[in-house]
Amino acid sequence: MSFTAFSQTLKPTVLTVNLDTNFCFTIPQSKFIAENLIKAQFADSLEIKFEQEIADYQFKSFQDLQIQERLNKMILNQDTIIQNNEESIIILTNQIKFKDKQLKRAKWHKILLSITTVALSTAIILK
Repeated sequence: MSFTAFSQTLKPTVLTVNLDTNFCFTIPQSKFIAENLIKAQFADSLEIKFEQEIADYQFKSFQDLQIQERLNKMILNQDTIIQNNEESIIILTNQIKFKDKQLKRAKWHKILLSITTVALSTAIILK
């Protein structure tokens, strides 16, 4: 704290007692000095409090950024998982379609085999 302004407006009485210099003020001057000291202490405490709050807010904003980065990474991971699941579903669907085609061919082969067997049996019997 700096109170250089006090010496500009207030002119104390200077007394020397036992080689010690003392400054004496009147009661109104003392009240004025006391008020300004209290205001300065209050201003200093407010400044310290605001600096602490600023530091707290900066720390919280840093934490928020870290949390956002983690959440973004989680979202990217979830998107990758979803994409992999969709690709797996497509592959499995194609495999099912291929198996269905094989089953249909096998059915037609059985039907044709049955028809030819009946036709050959009938032809053999009729001869």
